[in-house]
Amino acid sequence: MSTKESRRRAQKSRSTSKRKTRRGRRSSRGTDPLVWIVAVPVVIVALFVFNAWQSGAFTKSPEPSRSGDPASLPPLTSYGPVLQGGHNMALIPERTPAPQAAPQDVPVPRLDVPTVSHDFGRIYERWDVSHIFPVHNTGDADLFISNLVTSCGCTVAELSSSVIPPGQRADLVVTFDADFHETKGEVTRLVWFATNDPTQPWVELRVTAYVR
Repeated sequence: MSTKESRRRAQKSRSTSKRKTRRGRRSSRGTDPLVWIVAVPVVIVALFVFNAWQSGAFTKSPEPSRSGDPASLPPLTSYGPVLQGGHNMALIPERTPAPQAAPQDVPVPRLDVPTVSHDFGRIYERWDVSHIFPVHNTGDADLFISNLVTSCGCTVAELSSSVIPPGQRADLVVTFDADFHETKGEVTRLVWFATNDPTQPWVELRVTAYVR
């Protein structure tokens, strides 16, 4: 092998070694900034999606539940106007009226609410959940409902008819909005209304849930 060729090979070997050294230095400087530019938004989006999934954003609120089978209940009346109620403490009397005995030999209404409480169970914080309470009149005079009010702004109520003739019913829909304000864990909300039934002048219903 000639001396000139030996020198050429030696120079080529040194050049290759330098290139490898430069690549090693570049790789030792850390991750390419472009990787961070891509990775950070991906992580943020993933966290957002996860938190939304936990709050029930991708899960539809359930259909309203109901106490009793409508087929076995008294007929639904539309005799009186719809009565709506929310959080209005002015409608709650300072002293709730005491029950009294029904007068004899006079037509009187008789309120019958077969179920006065309902548990929604475990629900997501983004859900609105509703339950339907049937309100019966088993007396022999018209039953009048008034002063429909709830214990919190997150809960609203609507009675299909504020006047219920004898032998008929109205449906009271109570809706709890878990996302109305920050709520976690066990929750209890109350609904009140007044009636002209002397034995039940003031009525309380209750809904409960566990907000996860």
